Amino acid sequence: MQTNKKTNIAIEAFDMANQINKVSRTGSLYGKLFAIKDMQIHLQQEENKIKEQIEREEKNHATT
Repeated sequence: MQTNKKTNIAIEAFDMANQINKVSRTGSLYGKLFAIKDMQIHLQQEENKIKEQIEREEKNHATT
């Protein structure tokens, strides 16, 4: 009976460790996803700035 309890505890501990590992991996993936999304926003903002600069340059060339 004592061996059976130890086995169940070991199985539960192993299952808990696996769950922690899965949650950790999921958290890591979400972290990567948010970093990519943040980079996309940054790149879109930079693209918009460059387009505005191009438009200003084209207007300046058209008036001269």
